[in-house]
Amino acid sequence: MRPISDRLTVNHRPGTGRGRWWALVSLCAGTSLLELVLLAVFDPTARPQLAPQTNAIAPFGVFGDLRWLSVYNTSWVALGGEAVALLAVRTTMTALSVHLAWPAHVPRPGPARLLTRSAVATVLSAALLLPSVVVLFGAAVVPVSWLFLAGVPAALLVAVVLHPVGISGDWWRRALPPRGVAWVTLSFVVLSLSGSVVGVLPRPFWPLVCILAGLFNAWAWVGAVHAVVDRRAPRFTVPLVPVAIVGLAVVVVAGTTLGFDQARPPATTAARTGTALGAGGAGPRLGQPLLLVAGYGSTWDGTASHPVPGPFYEVRFSYRGLSRTGTPLPYGSYDTVKSLAVLDRMFLGQVHALARRSGRKVAVVAESEGAMVAKTALLASPGAPVDQLVLASPLEAAGRVVYPASGQHQGWGLATGQALVVLDRALEGISPVDLSPHSAFLSSLDSAAPLLVGAMSCPLPTVRQFALVPLADATVTGAGTLPFPTVVLAAFHGGLVESPQGAHDVADLLLSKPVQSDQLLRTAETTISYVSGAWQVPSLSPSAFASYGHDTSGASCAKLAAHLSQELRRPH
Repeated sequence: MRPISDRLTVNHRPGTGRGRWWALVSLCAGTSLLELVLLAVFDPTARPQLAPQTNAIAPFGVFGDLRWLSVYNTSWVALGGEAVALLAVRTTMTALSVHLAWPAHVPRPGPARLLTRSAVATVLSAALLLPSVVVLFGAAVVPVSWLFLAGVPAALLVAVVLHPVGISGDWWRRALPPRGVAWVTLSFVVLSLSGSVVGVLPRPFWPLVCILAGLFNAWAWVGAVHAVVDRRAPRFTVPLVPVAIVGLAVVVVAGTTLGFDQARPPATTAARTGTALGAGGAGPRLGQPLLLVAGYGSTWDGTASHPVPGPFYEVRFSYRGLSRTGTPLPYGSYDTVKSLAVLDRMFLGQVHALARRSGRKVAVVAESEGAMVAKTALLASPGAPVDQLVLASPLEAAGRVVYPASGQHQGWGLATGQALVVLDRALEGISPVDLSPHSAFLSSLDSAAPLLVGAMSCPLPTVRQFALVPLADATVTGAGTLPFPTVVLAAFHGGLVESPQGAHDVADLLLSKPVQSDQLLRTAETTISYVSGAWQVPSLSPSAFASYGHDTSGASCAKLAAHLSQELRRPH
């Protein structure tokens, strides 16, 4: 089989084809290396997991551009300039890549026609990829797996459908080329692996990864262009791509809706076997008091429940508060939408009340938002009467990006924050999570960013900590980042404590029984965390955080604890 460079001859003149092949390799590898250098200059602490995608086959390059743009926009004027620059640069790079990869035996379009096609492809790709980018930005604010799982598959479908647009002028009346679909799929796999390798290897190996990724991207451009161009002309008009685009829009909406709906926490209505501790019951002889803290958007009708099997007095944390007699009040999903400081204060009040009634220290089992509340409250008040803490579906690495609060018209992530408002309104009544900047809880996360990124890993000297981590959350968090016993479950975010396996593991952890995570699940978690890093939005750099008014100097657990303590003392 002839090498690729020999198949790229122009007008059958010797040597020219090989020159075009190496020009394409230089373009793909050189742009990746350029992004690597720029990142080293402006954010030396970051890992360049997006760099291999810089000149990947369309529309993966647009997808990378939009993710950078979603984080680094400070005003509408700046966004307009960045969007124009994105369109110009990406259009030129796509047109040049198609030009260099064009088969010799097929008449090649002129520069103007290639630029026009590339511009159409860039605009169309940006429009269809935007919902995925906004959802992934939301996952960087509040890291839950179903946001990633709603965004990335939709982006891959966009790539499958749109890859011929910048190459062929008759893409709208032809079926998708199977070889082209195969190249898109292979590119997704290789780019995922390239990003994961960058996440694992030390800095000296990063340029080599970018060069190898550039070599593959050049090969993929040749394969994709040949797949689209080098085939028989259609005898009939088959507008499958336009139909697929319409269908894709429906899939994106339906997939996002389904993802939000599946993430809705289950309502707690029925009691299981066991005894719940009421307002007046003490009874330390029956076991340790246990405070159950549900997640964001959860509801509770006031019925006593006992999801954790064992000799525990279980009390629900109420997002609404306690009655005059000290009984937790029923609450609705709206009650969970409070600032972190308010929830921390409520949590500490209910912990102290339960400890006084029982005469013992309290064990806490907290999930998702509840895990964030419990952990930050105990960091702010290390003397609280708690001796065990189980974090289920903890929000690791929350607050990697920021956006301005309501009423502000300047700041990083301005446009994406407004896009989150639109998304939140479109999914009103479906989503259990308010992604709007108007949300009191997310606004409080924003005010503590980036200190909260490592909050779940912070030690609590007088508290035994454990974690139940769903495998799916590896898509948005790093693997093995928690420095205390962790059990990985084959599950999605939320609902772990209500599941039979999760409840059994929680009971064993609290009773000091041995609990071991499946080694295969741990390996899968590590692999998924590195691979998915290639498709997340980049974290805001420390210098950008500082310019936004966030103190990042010496960010540590001690600084976070001091910040949280100050917030607790502040009147609300």
